[in-house]
Amino acid sequence: MAVPPAPVAGWAIWARPLGWLALITFGPLALLSTPLATLAVTWLVLVILGGWTLLVAAFVGAVAGAATPVTAWLEFRLRAWVARFAPDPGALWLHWARQAHRVDLAHRCLDRAVRLGGAEALFQEGLVLLEGGFGAGGQATAVARLRQAAERGHPEAACRLAEALRTGNGGLLDPVQAEAWYQRAAAAGWGPAAAWLAHAYVDGDGVAPDEARARYWGGLAERLKPHAPPSRSLLRHDAAPEDVLVRLGGQAAARIGVAAEWVVAHRVGRWALGLGTAGLACLALGTLGAFFWTGSAGLFHLPLLMLAPPGLLLAWQAWQLRREGPRSGRDRLREAAEAGDPDACYRLGLAYRQGSPRRPKDDLSATVWFRRAAEVGHRGAMEALAEAYLGGHGVLRNPREAARWTEASRLGRPNS
Repeated sequence: MAVPPAPVAGWAIWARPLGWLALITFGPLALLSTPLATLAVTWLVLVILGGWTLLVAAFVGAVAGAATPVTAWLEFRLRAWVARFAPDPGALWLHWARQAHRVDLAHRCLDRAVRLGGAEALFQEGLVLLEGGFGAGGQATAVARLRQAAERGHPEAACRLAEALRTGNGGLLDPVQAEAWYQRAAAAGWGPAAAWLAHAYVDGDGVAPDEARARYWGGLAERLKPHAPPSRSLLRHDAAPEDVLVRLGGQAAARIGVAAEWVVAHRVGRWALGLGTAGLACLALGTLGAFFWTGSAGLFHLPLLMLAPPGLLLAWQAWQLRREGPRSGRDRLREAAEAGDPDACYRLGLAYRQGSPRRPKDDLSATVWFRRAAEVGHRGAMEALAEAYLGGHGVLRNPREAARWTEASRLGRPNS
């Protein structure tokens, strides 16, 4: 009888670890009515200071646009704590990688799953390396990951490994091993591998023609229908699941941006913004003065201690901003590209392909924007997309697709 997979979603995964965390955090407070009350009070002060520091750090990081906000760090630490109690931590990390809406979080969750050595995690990392445009080294590492997953019994990884060995993708061309891995994948129940073997033994594609084997594998392929579609890398831009909160947050941010533009564009809005800023500054100074006055009145200077973490964080952030230079304003090029301007899409793709301090080099993003411009007839984008397919930059190397886009750029219109 097959063992059901361990659950990776729902409150049952979070209840036990969060319960233990709450017990560790608030359990010492039970000592308040005992002779160890001093220890309990000290622990309470430390918890309050720690929570206050995290809140201030999160606020400062959000205002300053920190690359790794405190909330993201705290979220990952919490996930690591929850995973310690999961019946299958590897499956849980892989589930979180699939559900992540931030690329950095997806990478970190996938890396944790790979460290645990699960076949599915190794297979998914192989797909990321295959589809991520990491060059020859990435292709070779992808083949190694697929081999590790296939040796652990992953049928689709065995089929992908066989394709790599048959085509030489990854630097190793070995038709004999490819045939063996195709057979192993088909025997494990992967229908596309059985279908390919039936075709190969009929046409002699990489193997000697054999009608008996063709009938055997063709029959197996029929019994395994419907065949599962090939898996995609979980880090593809179109593979992330739709999230209502993310969509609503984007809509709210867009409306706030429109309102901010209106305020800045009108004189009344600018006056209101200036008065509001002055009022907030006065309120902040008044609060600071009240804290200092209260702290010096004999309350053990607790308000002063609570002011120390945000003061240090603000000073550190000011030093960081001074070292890095002023932040850039609106990204007009990306706004125009997202609005559908073909030339803006092409120039944004060039910016990602060349790389800069503002936009780090990202071949996958470059290919995405080149394709958007090429599909509406931009000749330069068609040529760039052809180069990407020819060299395997951001996409799997595909000479046929490169030739198609080269012909399209010559004709000045995309081929169907």
